[in-house]
Amino acid sequence: MHSAVTSNIIDWTIGQGLLATTAEDLFEGYCVQLEDAGLPVLRCYLGTRMNHPQYAGFGLVRSRGAALKEDIYGYVQTNPDLWERSTIKAASESNSGELRCDVGDPQQVEKFPILEDLGKEGATDYFCKACSFGIDGQRSEEFGVIFSWACDQKSGFSDDHLQVLRDTVPSMALAIRMATNRRLARAVTAAYLGRDAGERVLAGKVRRGEVDTLHAVILFGDLRGFTAHGDQMEREDLVNMLNEYLTCMAEPVEDRGGQVLKFMGDGMLSTFEIAADNKLKNGNVCVAALETALDIFQRVSDLNQQRRDDGKPALVLDLALHLGEVLYGNVGSPSRLDFTVIGPAVNEASRMEAMCSPLDRNLLISSAFADSMPADRGPELVALGRHGLRGVRAPVELFTLAEVPQP
Repeated sequence: MHSAVTSNIIDWTIGQGLLATTAEDLFEGYCVQLEDAGLPVLRCYLGTRMNHPQYAGFGLVRSRGAALKEDIYGYVQTNPDLWERSTIKAASESNSGELRCDVGDPQQVEKFPILEDLGKEGATDYFCKACSFGIDGQRSEEFGVIFSWACDQKSGFSDDHLQVLRDTVPSMALAIRMATNRRLARAVTAAYLGRDAGERVLAGKVRRGEVDTLHAVILFGDLRGFTAHGDQMEREDLVNMLNEYLTCMAEPVEDRGGQVLKFMGDGMLSTFEIAADNKLKNGNVCVAALETALDIFQRVSDLNQQRRDDGKPALVLDLALHLGEVLYGNVGSPSRLDFTVIGPAVNEASRMEAMCSPLDRNLLISSAFADSMPADRGPELVALGRHGLRGVRAPVELFTLAEVPQP
């Protein structure tokens, strides 16, 4: 019986892998395949590690008659003792990569706490199997993906049932690896390039010189005084401080639909695209960008207060808001590319930010941005007159706000 079932499931799994089906849909479909084949699976689990910027791995759980659930595993173990008594750890460290438990055996329940919970759900038998991954033809991890199945048939899993599970794990593991690699690629490109830039790269926008012309609001920020602290603080404290401030700067941009394109030491370049078919048009995008700037200043102000209360140094933030056309895409050398924005508008935003200190202002706004702000929305802008910017031929008119949360 098991050979026909195994063949069908493997064929289905390979087909899904070729379609780059998500891990969630792949696992859900696999569980349905097992049920349709008559295997008495009460609960099925999948766990895998990832070199993800935000978490160490994830797990998927599907119980019969219930929706699929996902667990995210952080880099710091919250309960090391629970891991030491885990069936997953035991299976991954065994020579066979397998573990089978009688859920009704008190000694095994004492050894592996999860069996008690499964027993309460009606499970009688438990089987766990790990499948290792490797890199460049060499096995390099304790396990790549691990599966477990709980059975509620009184007699437990039959030999045929176990063989189906063993035989279908390799193809499922391979398909899951493809799915998690895609998931990782999206996360890494979003983290290092920006959400939209990452999606464009994964979609094939990878040729040097391939750029699009966009109309966008540019938000350029920089921290005053960070460099001076570099020689005075411990390395860990310096990195933690920078991360705190960059979080205050980046999260408001992403919350309002903007994109952080890059961090430049203690600076940040971000954009709010104004699409040709955008119903909000320039004005609403500018309102969102200005609200973002005020949110950033408030968060930095709160952070500075907390740092001062803790006896730590505080930094001053300068921001510039500009609007114009930018070239958005791949620039660089043949072997090292950057997906970013370039053009006169970007340079002008940078030069504007550099004028914050001479003008004793933390926020500077260009006339191009000011002209696009709706008259009946947002705070009133304060004119600062015309000023020369380094590298810009004609003086530009700058604005600010009467009230900005103080750093």
